[in-house]
This record gives sequence, C-alpha cells and structure tokens, in this order.
Amino acid sequence: MPLTHEAIQALPNWRTAAYLRDLLMDSGVLPHIDRRLLLFERWLAQQLAATADTEHARLLQHFATWHQLRKLRAKAAKGPLGTSTTQECRQQITQAGAFLAWLAARHVALSACTQTDLDAWHAKKYATRRPARHSCDGAWTAAGCRG
Repeated sequence: MPLTHEAIQALPNWRTAAYLRDLLMDSGVLPHIDRRLLLFERWLAQQLAATADTEHARLLQHFATWHQLRKLRAKAAKGPLGTSTTQECRQQITQAGAFLAWLAARHVALSACTQTDLDAWHAKKYATRRPARHSCDGAWTAAGCRG
C-alpha cells in the first residue's frame, strides 16, 4: 500500500490507522495533518456511506465540504483543532441529516421548505436541534431551503 494519508484513511480499523499515521507523521514519512481533522473526515465518510437516501448523502456531502471541512481546515492551519470544534461539526451534520429525514417523512422537498417548516422542526426538540441552527440559517439557503 502506498504511504499516503489517503491510503491509511482507507484502512478498515480506524484505531490502527490513526496509530500508524501518527507514527509516520512523527517520523517525518508523512506530512503532518491535524489528527482531529483526519478523524473527522473518516467519521464523515462513514456517515455518508450509512445514509440510505442518496440525495440526502449528496446534500450532506456538499454541506460538509463547503461549510464544515473548509472551516476545520482553516482552523487546523492556524493550530491544533480542539475536541469541541470537531464535535460541533459532527453534531451539525447529524442534525442536518435528521432535518432532511424529517422533511422527507413530511413529504416536503428541501426546495419547498419554508420558515414554518424550520420553526416546527426546531420547536419539537429545541435543545437537541439548537446546534443545527447554523446549518439551517446559511447552508440550506444555498441548497434551496427558503427562509
């Protein structure tokens, strides 16, 4: 197998992959990349693979790529990522997926989503869904959700 971050990322056991990658980065064989960023990317790939609806997976991939990963990579370039930063991004993606599933259960397309739909979703379990506010406020507008 080639000694690249991508090849190591594809290993089935994430703990073994993380340990091997840490050794290779510490020894200078691989360029250093923030460990939490790499673990987040692996988690994201698993989440997307587990998303049954291909359109939902596509939307979540766009959201993660253009909003979450961009933010995480910029922060990682300045210094090590904190646990709370990656955990917040995981929570936002999880809630975005839950929102898409909730809309689908109500037979509402994302492009037909209105402020009333957003309010109804948030009102049901506000404390759990509060982290999703960011994803609904900005990213979904770009995807077609009308606020």
